[in-house]
Amino acid sequence: MRIAIVEDHPAERELIATMCAEYFNGRNVGATAGRNAMQTVCDVFPDAKSFIESWKNSRYDLLLLDCYLSDENLPHATTGLDIARLLRNQNDDCAIVFITSSTDFAVLGYEVQASGYLLKPVNRKTFEATMERVEEQLKAKPPVTHLAKAQSPGTVDSSWHVAFGNPAVTMDRRLIAYALSNAHYVEFTFADGTQTKIRTNFSDVDQRLTVFDNFYRTARGVLVNFDYVSGITNAQFVMKGGKRIPITKTAVTTTCRAYAEYTFTRMRTED
Repeated sequence: MRIAIVEDHPAERELIATMCAEYFNGRNVGATAGRNAMQTVCDVFPDAKSFIESWKNSRYDLLLLDCYLSDENLPHATTGLDIARLLRNQNDDCAIVFITSSTDFAVLGYEVQASGYLLKPVNRKTFEATMERVEEQLKAKPPVTHLAKAQSPGTVDSSWHVAFGNPAVTMDRRLIAYALSNAHYVEFTFADGTQTKIRTNFSDVDQRLTVFDNFYRTARGVLVNFDYVSGITNAQFVMKGGKRIPITKTAVTTTCRAYAEYTFTRMRTED
């Protein structure tokens, strides 16, 4: 079981991490020890940015999320609700438990199907009761398997899938090379050259994919996956396979810089 704790106060973060370890790894004393024994991996994050970077490559079964994250460098820091909305928009159905200092936040949690709330200061009795409810919810979920093959190519793993349109068309975002807006449709071109045209709003596609570093909007109604760019020429991205994707003339410098920074970061990571 994978758990993420996003809490900006170090003492609260450490306390909740300790409670998770004791509860899920069976170090509780008394009769509940055997029942709660469960191998877990618990990652802790002090802010939204560090969590989202990890979440891009890892999925979690349970998220313990501070409602009111703060950042002294950002006057309008991302809130816990913002993170929850992001996950739900990406079809991530992990259990979310909000950590809050005010019961006023509870109403907003219905929007993102929160599994529960922990009121600060968190006490052990309330924590364990909440975790018992979460365990029952997780047990009731069907096992994670590969999704049914959709209109897009390739086998889709649930940790990478995105779905657009109504009825929804599910696809593996790693295989999307680029997407082009066409009236009320968005045409997706995949790594193998095949295409899928879906009736959906381009702004929704843009918002949900550009949260990942490899997707970038190069012009109005044009979205590119940097992983499938082979070069840049005459204010255009040259995609693997030869397709040329336009770059807005007024944004050539910033777009090329974004591509260079992404490529450099990827090369450094691979090294």
